[in-house]
Amino acid sequence: MSTGNLNLDLFLSEYLESYTHENIKRIEAVKQRYPSLNEKEAKEISDLILSMKEMKSKEKISLAVTAPPTFSIKAKSTKNTVKSMVNGAKKSILITGYSLSEYFNDLIDIIIYKSQTGVFVEFYINDFESQKNVEKINRYKGKFMRVYNYSANNDSMSALHAKVISVDEKKTLITSANLSYHGQEGNIELGTLIESEQIAKQVKDVFVQLVFKKTFVELK
Repeated sequence: MSTGNLNLDLFLSEYLESYTHENIKRIEAVKQRYPSLNEKEAKEISDLILSMKEMKSKEKISLAVTAPPTFSIKAKSTKNTVKSMVNGAKKSILITGYSLSEYFNDLIDIIIYKSQTGVFVEFYINDFESQKNVEKINRYKGKFMRVYNYSANNDSMSALHAKVISVDEKKTLITSANLSYHGQEGNIELGTLIESEQIAKQVKDVFVQLVFKKTFVELK
């Protein structure tokens, strides 16, 4: 089918020819490796490998570090990574809090503002009543700000210890750093920023299950 543009038609023809040739080569390679497969089965495996390769190429992973200012490290700082993620959120923020301090107040204000502009926030907090700086979060919870408290159930020593921020179901930071001064600036902390819709969905699914099983209880 012609597009009406000769140059575009030539480009599409060459692209399709090249793609078809590469596809045939992939299928033949699968059949050589697994001779018992028929043409359809070999094609399905070839398509799956290609799909996984394309998915992997879309993922981007980088390091987020909390370290003394004298350190020379080619990595993003935890503090800047957290602020950038929250400030840049357009649709959703999933965040956990194991230890919250007054240092975190400015970020709380941004998160509350985001929820008031329609960004859906899920805040998972460890032992809500023991935290000293959550009154404002509690006050602004509502349609776009859901707050969940970790329930220790029968084990008083268990805790929400995971430090996770996931925004727009695309970017996820998994880190050792708490939302406190030492976690963001004073300690030695390491984390991984993963730009992957698949990983973000897996993180979301974990917390959905934890809420469903009443490991977390929503504050009303």
